[in-house]
Amino acid sequence: MHIAFQPKFYRGGTMTNQTRRTALKKIGATIAATCASFSLPVPAQLFASDNSKKPIRLGVIADLHGGLAVDAETRLDAFLEAMKEIEIDALVQLGDFAFPNLKHQMFADKFNAAHENKIHVIGNHEFDFKLTREDCFKAWGIESAYYRRDLDSLRLIVLDGNETGSPTQSGYPSFIGDKQKDWLEAELKAADRPVLILSHQPLAGPSAIQNATEIQELFTSYREKILLCLNGHSHVDSLLQVDGVNYLHINSASYYWVGGETRMTYYNNPLFTTLTIDPEKALVTVEASSSSWKGVSPTDIGYFDRDNASSETIVVPAIRGREVNIQKNEVQTKPFIKEPGNSKTNRSLKVMTWNIWGRLNQDPRYTIDDETARKRTIDIIRQSGADIIAMIETYGSAADIANALNFHHYTPSAGANLCIFSRYPLTDIEPLAGLSSFSFIAATVNLPDGQKVRVYDIWLTSGGRHVVEVKNKELSDRDFCAGDDLRFDQLQKFLAHDDFQMRIAHSADTPVIVAGDFNCVSHLDHTRGTRHSKLNQARILPIKVSRAMHKAGFSDTYRQSNPDILESTLGHTWTTVGMGYQYVSGQGFVPVKKNPEPEYRDPYARIDYIYSMGSRLEAIHSTVITHHPSQSERSFPEFPSDHAAVLTEFRIRKL
Repeated sequence: MHIAFQPKFYRGGTMTNQTRRTALKKIGATIAATCASFSLPVPAQLFASDNSKKPIRLGVIADLHGGLAVDAETRLDAFLEAMKEIEIDALVQLGDFAFPNLKHQMFADKFNAAHENKIHVIGNHEFDFKLTREDCFKAWGIESAYYRRDLDSLRLIVLDGNETGSPTQSGYPSFIGDKQKDWLEAELKAADRPVLILSHQPLAGPSAIQNATEIQELFTSYREKILLCLNGHSHVDSLLQVDGVNYLHINSASYYWVGGETRMTYYNNPLFTTLTIDPEKALVTVEASSSSWKGVSPTDIGYFDRDNASSETIVVPAIRGREVNIQKNEVQTKPFIKEPGNSKTNRSLKVMTWNIWGRLNQDPRYTIDDETARKRTIDIIRQSGADIIAMIETYGSAADIANALNFHHYTPSAGANLCIFSRYPLTDIEPLAGLSSFSFIAATVNLPDGQKVRVYDIWLTSGGRHVVEVKNKELSDRDFCAGDDLRFDQLQKFLAHDDFQMRIAHSADTPVIVAGDFNCVSHLDHTRGTRHSKLNQARILPIKVSRAMHKAGFSDTYRQSNPDILESTLGHTWTTVGMGYQYVSGQGFVPVKKNPEPEYRDPYARIDYIYSMGSRLEAIHSTVITHHPSQSERSFPEFPSDHAAVLTEFRIRKL
């Protein structure tokens, strides 16, 4: 059932509704094979009245590209058909919908006929072929390019990011001018209910408008009123936070633009979503859908090798499910799972990598209540439930740890740096000829059902430019990246090794995991998005080491599982020690003060990784472990290492 709001249009960019929506008969509905939710607490005091506390649901589609995408009409039909099965209160298209001319009028006609309430956002491609805003007004039945629309207890503010006026304009205009900005500020100031901001161009993150910083500063002033900023245009799936305001990029319904001869890499199925605002629960729910690449993918054509390529973690054929609690500042992003799980044909496998700071884990200075650092290391591993551990700085601990866990293990010697521990038997542990066993070892894990997994445990040198320099504001991004040459050269020799090449060639049968301490940050963590979010030193770093791993076909399982880079998902693994300690030669880390209450908030880099390859191995969850079970948060020396541990849970499909 569709419920009419009987909207009226007013000059000055305002639309209101006069009738109150009746109760929805049902709330939940699944619109795709893979679904999850993204939840945002809403300031309850901003809702109009008790009578308005009923869910409002919007059907949302972005970047259909009617007239450009070859099967756009079929994709629109699929969206509208899905919306018939869901009780929605309005349809929203976020721009680049279809050329607003007579030839493509059927797109607007179908969209407008599908529901009494329609929200149109103008995209940049609506101006192709010398088309104008007036053409959009005529084709879509709207009277303004930016406007307000009230749906009971929700206020929608639609923006036009296609204005001229930027002193650095090139290509399509991407700007919000002074007149619209003044109108926007007045609307936010007067808003008496939660506000949902709709725009085509992003207001933060990849492809943001040219005066994005100005708009972000304005939104920060009214962040207690802003529910969410929703945009299209970028054709990516991404959420970022800037000064307390959430910006969600809704993926294209049709394709990702790669340019060149390929131009577009299509999704097999159309992507779209629903957004439900529940005033009584003070929640917003965004349903998620997934597809797959149709024909070639961006990886197939080498798109991610380009210097200006968007991150592999946000260029996906999906709208991921998200659960975010702003009041608690907690975010959970569901990973993009290519195929649904089946407990009868899949098994779980937990893999950990951890640099345990081995030379100090028997040092009496780090013994607490008669428990050595080594004992606490074992406690942490045991509680994690890890099945496989790729350990670094083991140094004489291997036998004790293996015996305590009742695990199999392989290490080149009793005092070696690296050790692979496994709940299951290990085979194929011959040395990697020509490579130093201080930095590279390998073993094959034999699971009970006959499945095998090849594991490489690696350590890249900390020599050259140290990772601590990422905080050096006088060092340019370019110079920082150049400092990883030693690690890159070391990694290249490993990637070219005959054993490694043979194993990845057969990764469809025997999945491959590469885990360890890489002593460098990742290009996935230092992007245009993190610069806008003011995270990770606001650097953009095309790190050669991490890019080489991705070019070889590996996935960074932590970032794959946590694609939205927020304060809570930075995943920093170094250092866990905190600002209350300093390193003194011969003494180790000692308190800065005689009787300190040290600050344990000094992690600043993610340098430990678990990479995976293989069509039957998929990361479903990954986390960073930073504290001992006896502690509720990061703490040193209770946590017995300067590195956090990384734990990834895989789903492995049986043979």
